[in-house]
Amino acid sequence: MTKLISLLTAASLAVFGGQAAASTVSATHTLTQSGTVGSVSTLRFQVTQAGLFDIYTDGPTIDPVLYLIADSDGNGTIDATDLLVASDDDRCRVGFRSFCNQAGAWHNSLIEGKNLTVGNYFAVVSDYSFSESEARSGVNGRLGQTQLVGDVTTYVTSARYGARGGSAMLVSAVPLPASGWMMLAAFTLLGAGAASRRTTRAE
Repeated sequence: MTKLISLLTAASLAVFGGQAAASTVSATHTLTQSGTVGSVSTLRFQVTQAGLFDIYTDGPTIDPVLYLIADSDGNGTIDATDLLVASDDDRCRVGFRSFCNQAGAWHNSLIEGKNLTVGNYFAVVSDYSFSESEARSGVNGRLGQTQLVGDVTTYVTSARYGARGGSAMLVSAVPLPASGWMMLAAFTLLGAGAASRRTTRAE
């Protein structure tokens, strides 16, 4: 009887252990006009257990383009040595595998069933048109064109792959969401006010 309980426990751990490994990370950014740092959303995440992942966007007011870049040298920034793993534009349609609750201005983007090894990665998003070089620079150029602006959420998930799914954790998300920028601006203004008062007193 004890052996049977041990076998059942081991089997349940194997089944539920694989499901427990599944994870989802996400970040929402308010994309700004082209030519500014806020025109590109970069979600940096770390794969802690290798496996299958879906990377996709939900941008109800924009037409997002998605790039997945590996942080090959591990320095935390995107540079020429970092490998482009995959990219997509418009593959994530409404109701597709229960992704993309909102259609976006056209369609959202999806990199599906990507087998990722342990390491750091960047999921980089901006409005169409958005090139790989712009993804690497962190600014959507689109000179002379108007970029659609608004919120976009980027997801990295292994939730539907069970034991074949990997685990990931959020490292950073740039730029800050709009509320974060407002708080940062408020602190900057408070600091400037305090500095001004100190200067006035010194005179």
